[in-house]
Amino acid sequence: MGTAREIDAVDYQTLERQVVSLLEDENDFIANTANFAAFVFHEIPAVNWAGFYFPEAAGLVLGPFGGRPACTRLPRDRGVCSAAFGSGRTVIVDDVLAYADHIACDSSSRSEIVVPLMLDRTVVGVFDVDSPIASRFTQRDARGLERLIERLLERTPFPERYKASRDVSRSEGTRIKERIDIHTCRNHHVVLRYLVDEIAKAANDPASIAPYLARLRSILLAHLNIEDNWLYPQLARSPNPAVRSKAERYTREMGGLRDGFAALWVRWGDPGAIEGAPEAWQRDWQPFERAMSARMDAEDNDLYAAAEAATAETA
Repeated sequence: MGTAREIDAVDYQTLERQVVSLLEDENDFIANTANFAAFVFHEIPAVNWAGFYFPEAAGLVLGPFGGRPACTRLPRDRGVCSAAFGSGRTVIVDDVLAYADHIACDSSSRSEIVVPLMLDRTVVGVFDVDSPIASRFTQRDARGLERLIERLLERTPFPERYKASRDVSRSEGTRIKERIDIHTCRNHHVVLRYLVDEIAKAANDPASIAPYLARLRSILLAHLNIEDNWLYPQLARSPNPAVRSKAERYTREMGGLRDGFAALWVRWGDPGAIEGAPEAWQRDWQPFERAMSARMDAEDNDLYAAAEAATAETA
């Protein structure tokens, strides 16, 4: 299925050259999209489905793919594929079980990335990749898959019925992307609270805590990256001075949470560390857990409300 080392070692530059070679002497739409989906499914590790969805009147319809049979039609304005299609932006979901609008086609899927197919300013479809591993996809995968899609679009004439499907303006796409990011942040909190509860339940079985802590790390880091790279800069540009002040305060405080978890992980991330000193683990964990929980409460009730209001002001 793919080890962590294999996932990290994916060479997208080599894959890009291979895609160019695969499509070099063919320009048939069905042939190229079918070969492209099969190529990604077999060459990228730790995926259990890879394929296309194309627009129709009621939403999206299934195209060529690799993997188990999938949902044939997806309704408009619901699900990860529709989010990517509507915004014209790549969407990464670390945990599909925590994504409120996720449409489950395969119960074994845990994470997902969807890349829109852009011809000029028109979205002509999406390319969807699923994995049975939570938090499988990163921004590195997004950039790599986007380059592969670009090579496909350069060599493949698309049917006219798809080209007229949706013209995404910059402002509209940006606003939709912002709403998706806020929603993703809220979803991260749902998963983080679940993991905190599971760690508490495992207090009498220290050996079972490590997998929950590793999962918490992956979600927390993804969450902090969204806040650092989008949320705080977005609020810092607000014309409202109260919102700008809020962004500055949360930015300062977030550094403490990031550093606190980094220190916790250095001490307790190694196999066997927690079960070897469970009382010391609890002394380190409990203050961090209280700080993180308080932080999530403040974000849910204050920061994200400000972010949603700031987004609405630009609509």
